[in-house]
Parts: sequence; C-alpha cells; structure tokens
Amino acid sequence: MKAKYYMGVNQFFLGAVALFGTLGLLAGTVPSNAQAQDILIGVSTPASGPAAIASEREMWGVNLAVDEINAAGGLLGGRKLKTMVVDNRCNPSEAVNAANKLIEAKPVAIIGAHCSSASLAMMPLIKDAKIPLVGGVASSPRITDLSGIGGNEWTFRTNPSDAAMMEALVGYLADKKIFKKVAVIAEDTDFGRGGANSFVELAKKAGLEIISVDFPPQNTPDFTSLLTRISRSKPDAVALFQLGGDQLNLLRNAMQMGLRIPYTGRAELGGENMQIIQAGGMENSISTWSYSTAIDSPTNKAFIAKITERHKLAPVLQTWAGYDNVRVIAQAITEAASADPVKVRDALSKVKFQTVMGPVVSFDERNQAGKIVLVQQVKNRAISIAELLNMK
Repeated sequence: MKAKYYMGVNQFFLGAVALFGTLGLLAGTVPSNAQAQDILIGVSTPASGPAAIASEREMWGVNLAVDEINAAGGLLGGRKLKTMVVDNRCNPSEAVNAANKLIEAKPVAIIGAHCSSASLAMMPLIKDAKIPLVGGVASSPRITDLSGIGGNEWTFRTNPSDAAMMEALVGYLADKKIFKKVAVIAEDTDFGRGGANSFVELAKKAGLEIISVDFPPQNTPDFTSLLTRISRSKPDAVALFQLGGDQLNLLRNAMQMGLRIPYTGRAELGGENMQIIQAGGMENSISTWSYSTAIDSPTNKAFIAKITERHKLAPVLQTWAGYDNVRVIAQAITEAASADPVKVRDALSKVKFQTVMGPVVSFDERNQAGKIVLVQQVKNRAISIAELLNMK
C-alpha cells in the first residue's frame, strides 16, 4: 500500500514538473526568462503643441535606433529594446505629469524632454527617482548649470547649450564683420530667453549693436506688427530663438510683407524652413546648429539614407538627437552589463561615444557631451557649413 502511495505521489510530482517546466514557472527556468525581458526606455516628447512636428522628427531617429539594435540581436544577451512615449506638450506642468508616468513604468533611462522648460521641470523628479535623463534637443544654459557637479548627476545632454552655440556664432560674426545691428526675437520660454540672453551678452562684448529684444509668447498667431516695428530700425539681421512652428509662421509673415532681412541666432537653416530658403526669404542668413546633413562622414551618410528611405525626407537636428540618444544609452547598458538605472548612469559618466556625425565625445563634469557646433549659412538659396567647431 505504501509503495503504491509513494508511486502515486512520485508520478504526480513528475507530472507537475513537466507542466510547470513547460510554463516556465519553476525556479530553474526564471533566470532565462528574465534575460529575455524587454529593456524599457522612456521618451518624454512634445507629440502635440508647438513642437509637434519636431517631435515627430525626433521619433524617426528614436525608432530607427531601436529597430537597428533589436535587429542586431538586442542587448545583454538578446533582450530587446522597447520604448514608452509620453506627450509633454512642451509644457512644464505636462512634463511633470509625463515624468511621473514614465518613472512609474521603471525604465532604464528616459530620453527628453525636447523643450528646455519641460526638461528643467523633469530634472528634480528623475533625480529623486534615480533614473538617468538623456537629452539632445533642449539647449537652455540652465540645464548645464544644474547638471553633473551642478547638483543633478542624473541629467545628461548630447547637444551643445545655447551658451556654447552663441559663443561660436558671435565669434564668427565678429571675426567676419558681417552684421553690425541686430534685432532679437525670442519666444517667452526658457529656450527663448536663455538663447537670447546668451546672444545679447556676447554680441555686446563683441561690439555688435542690439537694437531691440522682444519675447512674444508661443503660438503667437501673427508677427506682422512686430516685424513692421523692427523693420523700421533697419537691422542688418534678426536673431531668432523660437520653436519650429512659430519660427516658420514668422518667416512666412516676413515673406508676405516683402521683407528680406537675413536671420541669425538659432534660425533653422533647413527642415521646415527649406521652403522659405528656396523662395529667397533667408538669403545671407547665418546661424549655429548642432547637426547637418552636409557632414560628409560614412555614418552620417548611412543615417541620412535610412531616414530618407523610411520617411522620404532627410533627417534634421531632432532626428539626429533621438537616434544618438538611444545609441548612447544602449552603449552604456552594454558597458554596464546591466539594465539597472544606477549602473547605467555610472556607465554614461564614463562612456566614449562616437556620434553619427563622426567625432567621439564623452560627458564632462557637468554631464555635457555637446561639443560640436556648426556655423551654417545661406547663399544662392542653398545651405552650406561655414565652420565646424569643437567647443571645449
């Protein structure tokens, strides 16, 4: 009787082992399943609002990088990358909500938040959550001041700040003696004020005359009255610090008014503004940027070809930022041999990363890796690179 009892128990146990082993629930099978789990990267981006088009272009780069990494076998022995994308509307309060949603999902890192005000609003939250934030679009100098040894060791940036870009731009303008009198138009945000203030301070030191500074709000419907007033002062150029939608609206207003004033500052020479450039509305403009399709490196050529094949349009600054931000996070995960956010943060601080443009960069004590600044110009309705600078 006992023999039959033990035989029955044994047969039951063996059957259970087979069943649970098939389901992957026994202790011995857990590690292999854990290794196969996806690695989550959060993305905070303005999918709606004034920067929605630029956000779409950013996601082109994010998605391409994720697809390439997964197609190559993923990370950490075959784990796939996936993204969780949350709309921040380029708004600080919405960025806080987006950050909380992403933090709750426990990603290995967060890409964001595209807009400077949104990024600054997120920074204290990701610091408390101990999740690295990697940005490649937001350019406010305040991000630099607050990052790394500035107090927030969890915030990293791959693009140059407006302070670095304005240093490069004003140095070029002063050396070439191109513009003497400049009017400034900047949106009333951290990006607009940060860029404008950096430009004005450096321009005055370089001997340029700043004839006016205006801070219209985002989504201003019409710039005609502002442009009329500025044109009466006869500036040699207008320095722009606006997001794409507002900037394009202003440029169209200027074209409708028949104004042919060169632009400088952070005027976008490319992207959605190509229609204005090709119509002659930005002739002799000179501005600084952090990415260009004109950079003749094998990696950049391949990147341009892939984006163009997918979307029938060339990449822009935001596309490059999304692409390289995913890639630098993936490299940090690989070098950390872990998807733990703390270990990935430590790896980011030491990483040497080759950008899609070619140069190898690393994060400094302020967690800034954005050293490459391009001075671009428009001549004969075409864009060219006047200088490529590696800012120290």
